[in-house]
Amino acid sequence: MNPRFQKTGEALAALPARQLNLLAIGVVLIVAALAWSVGLRAPLAAYRAQQQALATLAAAPPAPPAPAMPGAAADPAPAARPSAPAPAPLALIAAVSRSAARAGVVVSSAAQGAHHPLADLRVHDIDITASGSYGAIIDWLADIEASQPAVGVVQLDLRPDAGGERRNVKLQLAIYDTPETP
Repeated sequence: MNPRFQKTGEALAALPARQLNLLAIGVVLIVAALAWSVGLRAPLAAYRAQQQALATLAAAPPAPPAPAMPGAAADPAPAARPSAPAPAPLALIAAVSRSAARAGVVVSSAAQGAHHPLADLRVHDIDITASGSYGAIIDWLADIEASQPAVGVVQLDLRPDAGGERRNVKLQLAIYDTPETP
């Protein structure tokens, strides 16, 4: 053994227990601080890089629109495109019922709920109860989302029926519409 380490060991052994404990706690805290700084260095560097990338994107000018294909009609500006009108509650119930029949879902009840304002929108609630296989219900919900852009699913309760092969679903849809101005 190296005589220098032997002298250090003897000096440590000669320390009172309280000082030895304080020295050990200090060493543990120093090691923990070093491990923490090494462990945080990479995530902090990644965070800084992400912030710089976001700042670069925010400062960059918008990309010019892609050139149109030859012979293709010019696409109107996004603001000039007509938005899909919100369906009337009864028309939505009819469309949802037809969609359910195509998907193999049986609608047992559909009723208009209340309408209420939300921010600058008017919201009409529709409550629907149906049953079908899990796959048919998923297809039905996908069809509703694809065919009704002004309609959102507010609440969905899906439970197995007594037999276990079919699912009972309670669905609340909301029609989001802008109030008519006089």
